[in-house]
Amino acid sequence: MRCGKSFAVIMIVIVGLFSARLQGQPLAQGKSMFLGASTSSPVGRFFTKYWNQVTPGNAGKWGSVAPARGQYNWINLDTIYNFALQRGLLYKHHTLVWGSQQPGWISGLDTASQRAEVENWIRLVGQRYPKMDYIDVVNEPLHTPLPSYKTALGGDGITGWDWVITAFQWARQYCTPGVKLILNEYNVLGTTANTDTLLTIINLLKARNLIDGIGVQGHYFEFRSDIGASGGYIYNLSDIKFNLNRLTATGLPVFMTEFDIDEPDDANQLAQYKIYFPIFWSNPGVKGITFWGYIDDDVWGSHPDTYLLRSDGRERPALQWLQTYVEIPISPTLVSPVAASGTPRNPLFVWRSSALATAYNVQVSSSRTFAGFAVDTTVADTTFQPAPLATNTTYYWRVNAVNSNGASDYTSIVGFTTGDVVSGIESSNEIPLQSGLSQNYPNPFNPTTSFEFKVSSFGFVSLKVLDLLGRDVATLVHEYRHPGVYNVRWNASGLPSGVYFCRMVARPADGGQAGDASTSSARSFVDTKMMMLTK
Repeated sequence: MRCGKSFAVIMIVIVGLFSARLQGQPLAQGKSMFLGASTSSPVGRFFTKYWNQVTPGNAGKWGSVAPARGQYNWINLDTIYNFALQRGLLYKHHTLVWGSQQPGWISGLDTASQRAEVENWIRLVGQRYPKMDYIDVVNEPLHTPLPSYKTALGGDGITGWDWVITAFQWARQYCTPGVKLILNEYNVLGTTANTDTLLTIINLLKARNLIDGIGVQGHYFEFRSDIGASGGYIYNLSDIKFNLNRLTATGLPVFMTEFDIDEPDDANQLAQYKIYFPIFWSNPGVKGITFWGYIDDDVWGSHPDTYLLRSDGRERPALQWLQTYVEIPISPTLVSPVAASGTPRNPLFVWRSSALATAYNVQVSSSRTFAGFAVDTTVADTTFQPAPLATNTTYYWRVNAVNSNGASDYTSIVGFTTGDVVSGIESSNEIPLQSGLSQNYPNPFNPTTSFEFKVSSFGFVSLKVLDLLGRDVATLVHEYRHPGVYNVRWNASGLPSGVYFCRMVARPADGGQAGDASTSSARSFVDTKMMMLTK
């Protein structure tokens, strides 16, 4: 009887695993950002096999919900919202205020009535969908047509964007606390002037605590024309990356809200996915990507070849590639050394960990093209200290992350220039409660002396010798260090007798720009010891 029960349990487990394998799981399951899709009602066909976030396409637009004044049809929108809740998907509403697809009747109202109707629309959405995760509050404020009720919301006003601010104020007022308010726009990344204007609006909203995220639409035509199109164009990839980084530098999460590649040929679509998708997936400031239509009978009519899945469930090659690509680690972020001169010949290379990585390839070269290598090694940690490099030489370094599925792209290349110091540092396993610098020993000394310093938390440490005029005489440490107790020995041969100072600055890793050890804050440790060289 026990054998029968055990066999039954085993079979249940096997069937469950087999069923889960057939159904699949969202591509971004367990990842640091979501991968979602827009959809119409009815929803559900193959959706949860791939996506963990949903955006209603047309169903959430004011003109779709309220074709007649005072009459609201929530059926399609309710279906999508409830679908998200029942399946544990993130739900992003699209959209509250937009010059297109607005109700036709709103234009014929007087200003006061328009204002009341817009506020009521925002209130109704906020109250009806209290468990939204995100909401596109204002859509495409940089492009025409602008809302016919713009003046009713304050027009340009004092800030130049009062109407946008009003919409966000109402969204903050009527949406459940915790719902993330997003400003959504297109044709941003390829045009620096558009990014400038969008940042102006973002900063106005940030100053009023009204914005929680930036939406960048990411349609294919925002990057380039279709392959083979007459009058073709391609925006510069460097500009796209640069402007994306300007948006992430605001500290707000960036969402690619309407990403697609509109190519009828499978090979062309795949090739373009390999160019553009990694730009956003590998940027740590991007927190989600929503595909604007994923199945061929539910896509944007003007761009019918954006789909990734055929109606019978067959995957286009781009979707097959995506499933593998998202399992490869993203590129790490380099921390130190960064554009530093006088770097110790054996610097501690530090980078931030990459999700899914099991190891990292580290390359150091005196050639910016990495024609040859001073270091080419694989490590499991996020730090590496090489044998001493050449004196007074400019080096370049980069890192990529690897796992069993493949390797990320290498990071951007960063340079540094060595001095003539080798960090002869010995460390103990002791983790001190406080950072500190002990008096050198011996003191007075001739010509060598030693310093003990303590680091209480991982961060950037600078240990320099100064003369009586405060000029740098020697740099003993100028790099990131893990918590511990360290000893470093200094040889003052070639210097005249006299009074010198040893100055230590220790700053936690999140406390400013890498390498800027002269910048102190309340969390930084700074101490100076006087010493005497006698000959």
